[in-house]
Amino acid sequence: MTDRRGLPAPTALSGARWNTCGTIDATRWWLTILGTWAAGRLIVLISILLSPRLATFVPKAVPLGMDLRWRAWDALWYERMLTLGWDGVSPEGYRFFPGYPLTAEPLAILFGSLVALFMVNWLTALGGIALAGELTKRTTNDDALARRVIVLTGIFPAAMALVLPYSEGLALLLIAAALISLLGHRWRWVTALGLSASVVRPTGVLLVVPVGIELWRAWPGTTARSRTAMLAAIAAPVIGLIGVFTWVGVASGDWGLPFSVQRQIRGGFLDPVRAVAQLPGEALGGNLSDGVNLIFALLLLAGAAGMWRVTLPASLRAFGIVSLVVALSANNIDSIGRYGMVTTPLIIGLCAWLDRRWVYAGALAISTSGLVAMTLAAQWSLVVP
Repeated sequence: MTDRRGLPAPTALSGARWNTCGTIDATRWWLTILGTWAAGRLIVLISILLSPRLATFVPKAVPLGMDLRWRAWDALWYERMLTLGWDGVSPEGYRFFPGYPLTAEPLAILFGSLVALFMVNWLTALGGIALAGELTKRTTNDDALARRVIVLTGIFPAAMALVLPYSEGLALLLIAAALISLLGHRWRWVTALGLSASVVRPTGVLLVVPVGIELWRAWPGTTARSRTAMLAAIAAPVIGLIGVFTWVGVASGDWGLPFSVQRQIRGGFLDPVRAVAQLPGEALGGNLSDGVNLIFALLLLAGAAGMWRVTLPASLRAFGIVSLVVALSANNIDSIGRYGMVTTPLIIGLCAWLDRRWVYAGALAISTSGLVAMTLAAQWSLVVP
């Protein structure tokens, strides 16, 4: 049975199961979350510590120096933003949104910039992994699928970004929380979370898509007060994005700087079909990054298709599709793995294919190996994480 939004309706059996086995289920649930979170940290940290020695076996490896090992790539920009402010970074740094370093700022007073950034990412990654599972359970009423989503999110090959000082932990938390609130039509929470998500990552503005769908469904028969809250919820991600561009304009004199910098790095717009079609040739030509991008693109396309193997609201499916299309719409789609990782509907769809025990076990082995490989390759300057 389903409710009017197509979500699984609670049954007497599920209630009885909780009454008799609730403590066991809750314990298993939280052990899965904490175990996955801890495993992701151990895999990444051990890989980083071993990377200099293992680099001797890889001719093209250029190991990062000790000072960059824990703050490479995006992490270095976020540390500079937190330490120096936007005024102290080069124009390229304006493509990084301020939500993550602003969240870490109070902690930086006590612990220093780098430790504060680590703390925020670790804590929000824990919450984000938990909420990814909660979103799955609420929409599908499938505890086993929810646990698979928890585990795959935490040890996804791109999950280095949930360990080092990146904004992915915070983005995952805010997006999953926004989608859970949206399905419950808690419009004030959706407003706050949507606004925050678009200040952390520009793709947070894509939340207008699922919000718009749920608003359309809920609009008839609602009160004027409820409609005001709905309109605030759909406007919030756009307002957050405008606020960031206004901030950039004041700081740099060029409000469009994030767009222009990102356009240079991404190589401009390219339709998703051609963007994916060009990857095999680039990979065969020796471009390791595009080989990795091809693997992630195929995984996320499988996740998009898998969203129709389970009961998901149209709003979540639409969010997954739009997020994937935007991520693929560039000449350079580096980092697509971590962009997909924080789009929980795509991970739900990917895990929907893993409903047989041997398939799931194989996926875990491959994902763990992929996380090790991605961490090492990033530490050796071979790929852009």
